[in-house]
Amino acid sequence: MGSAKLVALVLLLQPSLVSANPMRITGGQECNRDTHPWLVLLTTKSGAMCGATLLNQDWVLTAAHCYAREPIHLKFGIHNDHLPSEHEQVRDAVSTFCYPDSPSNTTNSCADFTLDRGHDIMLIKLNAPVTYNEHIAPLPLPDHAAPLGTECNIIGWGETELTVGSHVPLCTTINTMDNHFCQDVSTVTITDNMICAGVLEGGPDACKGDSGGPLLCGGQLQGLVSFGSYPCGEPMVPGVYTKIFNYREWIQSHML
Repeated sequence: MGSAKLVALVLLLQPSLVSANPMRITGGQECNRDTHPWLVLLTTKSGAMCGATLLNQDWVLTAAHCYAREPIHLKFGIHNDHLPSEHEQVRDAVSTFCYPDSPSNTTNSCADFTLDRGHDIMLIKLNAPVTYNEHIAPLPLPDHAAPLGTECNIIGWGETELTVGSHVPLCTTINTMDNHFCQDVSTVTITDNMICAGVLEGGPDACKGDSGGPLLCGGQLQGLVSFGSYPCGEPMVPGVYTKIFNYREWIQSHML
């Protein structure tokens, strides 16, 4: 994850599954170019580090453990991150807010984030509004929580196998499940502010490098990639996602 804060993935799972690496999609296929206008790539001078979601022209949502002490740059409207695109727009992060920071906070709590306190969520204010087009558009907040057993999609620029990355977004399908499946393999308390999702047989999963990316259920932004196992896609080890529905009021209070 380059310079992104990696505390989120340390000491979370049983020792054989612990990873200090960011999450990336595994077991996926290249997404259709026209299906992700809200997808954002976070970068620093160290390189690509996280995924994120565009909420409106001024605000982006990602995971708190994606916070970086160096300047964060955000790329919109891209598909292949190694090819220039006439649709691409780049913005800088001018402010970051981590729960429960208020809009008037002068102290940024993101730098002190640890996953054992929960609330792996960060809002980023852009230095200038993005311009919407066919390749850049927002994704609305969910109007309900995803029920257990819901089929969902995860997406990100990610590894298809260990240490082998993809320059295009990969998509794969997983299912939400009872939180006890994640609690059974985690040393962190799995709360109602988290979603447990994956495939118990193993395979499709979020993995190294795509922390903060979206969990889409029924076309709604239900979660953010938070933490999971490494190697990725292990049987009986689903991933953990931040539950966006529980943070709607906090998010909206900043975007007013």
